[in-house]
Amino acid sequence: MFAIQKNNLYRELKPNNPAALQFSTNNYLGLAGDERLKQAVIEAVKKYGVGSSGSRLISGTHRLHLELEEKIAQLKDTERALVFSTGYAANLGTLSAILSEQDAVYSDQFNHASIIDGIKLSRANKFIYKHCDTEDLERLLSENAHKYCLNLIITDSVFSMDGDLAPLKRIVELKKKYNALLFVDEAHSFGIYGPHGQGLVYELGINNEIDIQMGTLSKAAGSEGGYIAGANDLIEYLINKSRPFIYSTAPAIPSVAASIRAIDIIKEGNDLRKRLYRNIEYLGQKLTPSHSPVFFKKFGTIEQALNISGQLLEKHNIQATAIRPPTVQTPGIRISLTALHERRDIDCLIEGLILLSSGLIRIKKGGNEEFNAS
Repeated sequence: MFAIQKNNLYRELKPNNPAALQFSTNNYLGLAGDERLKQAVIEAVKKYGVGSSGSRLISGTHRLHLELEEKIAQLKDTERALVFSTGYAANLGTLSAILSEQDAVYSDQFNHASIIDGIKLSRANKFIYKHCDTEDLERLLSENAHKYCLNLIITDSVFSMDGDLAPLKRIVELKKKYNALLFVDEAHSFGIYGPHGQGLVYELGINNEIDIQMGTLSKAAGSEGGYIAGANDLIEYLINKSRPFIYSTAPAIPSVAASIRAIDIIKEGNDLRKRLYRNIEYLGQKLTPSHSPVFFKKFGTIEQALNISGQLLEKHNIQATAIRPPTVQTPGIRISLTALHERRDIDCLIEGLILLSSGLIRIKKGGNEEFNAS
């Protein structure tokens, strides 16, 4: 613990300041506090109570769970979907169930921690390719794919910290060339991309090429939980083999009711998406352009990132959290936009960053501004 504190890596739980201007949320469409979701929860709790009171295979499967899974499958245009208690559990439970020591998995360098942990638990042979580098991915596939029973490529579609997009079309080409399966984590793209918020794979028109689609209900959907969408055989296998699904209490009634209502809103939520896109474009004009609601501003040291983040809250009433290793390689501040942000809110953020960073030199590196001490 001393070493963690000494290296400025000590973390502590701090309650959100409801009066602060929030730029650290994943509530991309602003649905977490939406009155329609609140009303759906109230009605469901009055009718069914609160807890699910058991795992799905014993006593916990409720008609609302089945309704939610049907809505997800319809929206994602897959045969079936399966809901987990969290997105972390969905990745962990799926990867550990479908992979074994006879298989290989090819994972992007910056994939989410839940993917990393799921791969470890699966005991599959692991190959990490350089971030969004399809040449490196093909090198690994050409050298290793013939050695294993199953080859699985896995990537985030939108990366949670940098906010950049995976080169999914090229990855699909490699999947076909090397007869691999493709698992795409749409946690940060579900609800945001596609004609009805289905995700980035729909935006790109490659949804039928994805073998396993994962997403969360805790970000754009404003609720809680995760899901896997895919073929009926995949879902049946997970029901019988995924330990986090089998041995976890089913998601609670309020979360499920909120998610059902959120999917209806997402399906018809083009106005919310347009507002979010306008905010992304506006902030991108002021800072580094982004194709997602996530912007990451790098700093030279952990101390600088912590200092700027702290002063944004103290002096400007803006919450923008510093992100440190091992979550990221280079420390910085993760800025996330929502459909609820007004242009004046973004202006306040820009003003605060400019004032607090006035003693720093801006150096552009790899599409992101990196701040170093002058």
